[in-house]
Amino acid sequence: MFFRKKTPIEDIEVKEEKKEFSTFGLNDILHYIKREIGVDLFVKKGIIETKMKLFCEDRELHSFKELHEAIQYKSDLRQELINLLTVNETYFYREEKQLQEAIDFAKQRGQTINILCAPCASGEEVYSLSMMLTEQMSRSVNFTITGIDINSEAIKKANQGEYSQRSLHKLDDSLKDKYFIKSDNMYTVNRHLFPSVRFTQVNIFENSFLNMGHYDIIFSRNMLIYFDEEFRVKTMKRFNQLLKDEGRIYLGHADIVPKDESFVKHGFGSSCYYTKG
Repeated sequence: MFFRKKTPIEDIEVKEEKKEFSTFGLNDILHYIKREIGVDLFVKKGIIETKMKLFCEDRELHSFKELHEAIQYKSDLRQELINLLTVNETYFYREEKQLQEAIDFAKQRGQTINILCAPCASGEEVYSLSMMLTEQMSRSVNFTITGIDINSEAIKKANQGEYSQRSLHKLDDSLKDKYFIKSDNMYTVNRHLFPSVRFTQVNIFENSFLNMGHYDIIFSRNMLIYFDEEFRVKTMKRFNQLLKDEGRIYLGHADIVPKDESFVKHGFGSSCYYTKG
């Protein structure tokens, strides 16, 4: 007679039933994001829901309600979520005509020029302005260019200054050779040629933003398109507080700015800029 050997209890694989994900709480997160950083994601709710669901599952969160509760006290998680929702692609010398108009204006501003790029994404706009100023301005002119962004990964990349060929596709070979060090298919900025460039992580709606100093030129291209009218006006008023008298604010061509007495629009299309009201 043969007896079947019993399998020890500890060898039996116990499969836990996967907890079903709940989308309850999504609107709370979207309201939180809008309140904290001004970005209105309700119009992209379907796309955002899919991205945030994967974000939650990767972190073993089983509902948007859990995520909403967690970001109230977990600053690292909050920043990871902001990074996910604020990724922007750009490249060197983007909208070159507008950049050149700003440089021409800078030539009229004297021996010291301060420029702010908000947001700066991964740094291409900041480095582009620095290169153009270096190439076109007198050596006696001092300038500083500050790039800010709420996305910590963007700031990290900007500080590293490493870019693909795709990002540099508008630059001629002489500029690439002068300002970058090539390694394989990547280009890293020659940091000693950009002594007046700096990057820092800042939320424009926090008080620290208003303590950053004063600027001759403020670039804020393709950020206002993510805001509603209330936050667009709020953003422009905060820019005004940092703008020097007769300074200029340059926006993206797709940005929509409502009328407000605190700022004045000049020109049309690619030649458009704003000054204090």
